[in-house]
Amino acid sequence: MMRNLSEERMVAIFADHDGYVISEEVLAEGTGSHVILTPRRIFSRALKLDAHRIVLAHNHPSGCSDPSHRDIEFTRRLSGQARDLGLTIDDHYIVGKRDVTSMKDRGLF
Repeated sequence: MMRNLSEERMVAIFADHDGYVISEEVLAEGTGSHVILTPRRIFSRALKLDAHRIVLAHNHPSGCSDPSHRDIEFTRRLSGQARDLGLTIDDHYIVGKRDVTSMKDRGLF
C-alpha cells in the first residue's frame, strides 16, 4: 500500500494491552522527503482509543528502507515519551520499494 507513493505517509496501528488491533490510521502525509508529525497527535489518538501499544510505519519515496538519522532520533524520543504515558511503541517500520526495515529488529530504539 505504501511502496509506490510519491510522498511520505505515516500510519499507526493502535492495539490494546494484549496486542489486539483497535485501529489502523493514516496519521500524516508529507512531501517526497519528509512528513511532519507531532508526538501530541500520536499520543492523543492512542489515549482516546484507550490503546496501550502502537506500531508505526512510514515510507521512503526514494525507495531505500534504511532509517534516516531523523527517523531514529524521533523514534527514540517517542518511545521514551510513550513509556511515560504507559504506552509502548512496539516497532517502527520503514517501507522501501523492495523491502521493509524494522527499527526494533535493528536495535535502533
